[in-house]
Amino acid sequence: MTQEKGSVEGFFGSHAQGYSKSQSHAHGTDLATLVGALGPKPTDVALDVATGTGFTAVALAPLVRQVTGIDVTREMLEEAKRLAASEGLTNVTFEVGDALDIKAADGSFDITTTRRATHHFADVPRFIQEAKRVLKPGGRLGVVDMSPPEGTEVFSNRIEKLRDSSHVEAFTPSRWRSMVSEAGLEILSFQVLDEQISFEKWLYPVGLGGPEEGSIRRAWADTSSEVRELLNAVFEGEAVRGWTKSRMVLIASKP
Repeated sequence: MTQEKGSVEGFFGSHAQGYSKSQSHAHGTDLATLVGALGPKPTDVALDVATGTGFTAVALAPLVRQVTGIDVTREMLEEAKRLAASEGLTNVTFEVGDALDIKAADGSFDITTTRRATHHFADVPRFIQEAKRVLKPGGRLGVVDMSPPEGTEVFSNRIEKLRDSSHVEAFTPSRWRSMVSEAGLEILSFQVLDEQISFEKWLYPVGLGGPEEGSIRRAWADTSSEVRELLNAVFEGEAVRGWTKSRMVLIASKP
């Protein structure tokens, strides 16, 4: 299971409908930033990896010739198909596929994207190489994911794992830059978007009142003042109310 499939499918299979209704996933600033920075053309053929409920694929579809969305979780793909049908799109298809073993020939796509997903991948450098392989020369890779500030990555990954056991690792901006450059891709643009987020919004689609909430609140209570400051955490007494969540938007090209 190259992408921690069992854990991923279990979490996202049970929360597929919740993600399909997520306003952050559907309309987050990072989606518009990603699509705009990619500069999609009407002749482009695109691949959206770990497409989830299809928001990125559906956003790209009116701007390109064809989009394929792949994901390991069938329940998420069913939600993606419903979304595309509701938008009347005929140039987007969804199929089961693994980010670390993409079933496509070399040089198949002008654009490859993945959004809010790489922290679930067991081997991100391998994904980057796969994305590079299936891109045409001059093709663009677009990645959006949570990207904790330097000095907060250990704590940030800890609470993400407490929320969702399929979480593997989120990387700092500097680590992303080095991984992409080491893969032989040229970074065209790199932005970090900050969002002040409430505890409840961050926890969604996991509900309040469960074991996840208790474990995460205890982790926040124990964390250092330095991490709290770096994450702009807001507390009410000993209870965390919210903090800043950072996401990076990276565009790179294949030579």
